[in-house]
Amino acid sequence: MSESFAVNVGYDPNGRVCVVTLAGKLDPSACEVLEPELDALVAAGRRHFVLDLGQLRYVGSLGLRAFVALANRVRGEGAVVACSLSPPVREVFDMTRISAVLRVYPSRADAVDAVASR
Repeated sequence: MSESFAVNVGYDPNGRVCVVTLAGKLDPSACEVLEPELDALVAAGRRHFVLDLGQLRYVGSLGLRAFVALANRVRGEGAVVACSLSPPVREVFDMTRISAVLRVYPSRADAVDAVASR
């Protein structure tokens, strides 16, 4: 049985930055949960995102694609950054060089500050 996946959406105190916390394993079936959630947030007018990946234990190519797609959708109007990468996710980010598309911050507070200023 595969590890469970959870997505939790919150906001910074000013309500400007959407913080999406992911936990567990972001495999193809989890992407079927995540992508509609992200689509709904963009449709609701959200343009500033922090992806908190500190509790994410695995991210596959479809998960990376979802992150890049979100960044492309808000380009010019907002920003998407990642923070608190777990060691296995950091390894995937380094190997794929996705940090060229998604800026990575060491903490949620740093990421929220960076996105709020854009």
